[in-house]
Amino acid sequence: MSRLRLPYPPALVVLILSTVLMVSGFSMLWPLVTLYVHSRLGLPMSWAGAVLLVQSVANLGGNLLGGPLFDAWGGRRSMLLGAGAAALAAFGMAATHGLYPYLVMTVVLGVGTGLIYPSINAFAAQVWPEGRRAAFNAIYVASNVGVAAGSMVGGLLAQVHFWLAFTVTGSLLLLYGLSVLFGMRGAAFSQAPAERRLAKSLQKPRGNSGLATLAPWLLALGLFLDWTAYVQWQTTVAVHMQVLGFSISSYSMLWTLNGLIILAGQPLASFVTRRLPSMKPQILLGNVLFILSFALLVSARSYAAFLGGMALTTLGEMFVWPGVPAAADRLAPDGRRGLYQGIVSGAASTGRAAGPLFGGLLYDRFPTKVLFTVMIAIFAIGLVVLSVYDRFQPAGGSPGDAVTASSR
Repeated sequence: MSRLRLPYPPALVVLILSTVLMVSGFSMLWPLVTLYVHSRLGLPMSWAGAVLLVQSVANLGGNLLGGPLFDAWGGRRSMLLGAGAAALAAFGMAATHGLYPYLVMTVVLGVGTGLIYPSINAFAAQVWPEGRRAAFNAIYVASNVGVAAGSMVGGLLAQVHFWLAFTVTGSLLLLYGLSVLFGMRGAAFSQAPAERRLAKSLQKPRGNSGLATLAPWLLALGLFLDWTAYVQWQTTVAVHMQVLGFSISSYSMLWTLNGLIILAGQPLASFVTRRLPSMKPQILLGNVLFILSFALLVSARSYAAFLGGMALTTLGEMFVWPGVPAAADRLAPDGRRGLYQGIVSGAASTGRAAGPLFGGLLYDRFPTKVLFTVMIAIFAIGLVVLSVYDRFQPAGGSPGDAVTASSR
């Protein structure tokens, strides 16, 4: 009897399942921030916005710290530290009441989960080096499954009591920590000795010049711009649709469509990416789809236009969100894999933090056509930045952006 062959190496399967667990836990809480601060604590909506901003900034700090920790410690230690801190914060939310304890726990939660993400992406490439693009795409899909499951379950638990939602979140994060401790073992999850020595000595990569180090920062800048505009779907678009007379359930259906396309569209995404020579065209194609989606929103008045816009946006993110960390991994010299993942993860967190504030200011002061036109311009600038990032790679150092047949 032949053995069942998995589409991914066993180590990547462990990473995928643990990612679903971690993201499910974290995603149970972030949709409840506004409801908890406004309804449970009785504070104005502006305070809820401030808490979300604090959480995003804390998450950014965790991203920027988590990357170097991966290089210096190895991913398991930084993951365990992040999981422990995040679980402690969730249980703290269940045990305490009041704005200031909640703010403290929010910071700890943001830093803790921020520590984890760079290690997840760095491990994705490490455990399956010959299939990096597919590995990052698998992590992207797993994250979306976790977001969908966590958001739904968190809302149901919060209807019973916020304490229950916080407690279950802490339990899931503890389970994630156990999955790291006992599941992520063996050679696949161990840093190569050369990488560890290089990380500890903080040597500069060979062939690296001051100009060459622009490559990961340009990649991160492009991702920051994309997230700044993309996040309007979660903020200003929701308000705009209500003003036009669409129900909250109609808006929620857009995100149902988002999830369905991500899951059902994987064969299409694989078909396209296999025919692209490198990661860069994949990312640029996603940006073009982002621009087309917001071009629909400029004059959108019918529900069909919003459906079309969400469909194009989802197709765009299927190419950009997994493509950027995969491109960052190809830029990273030995011993800097975690650092580069921390940079791009931090860029995404910064965009998610800045986007709602910037979009809200535009929404309050200008017609929505101006808002969406500005977002198109932001995507366009991101397209330009992402089209040139790889021109600043270390000469003769990094393997670059080329994709071999085995890595498709």
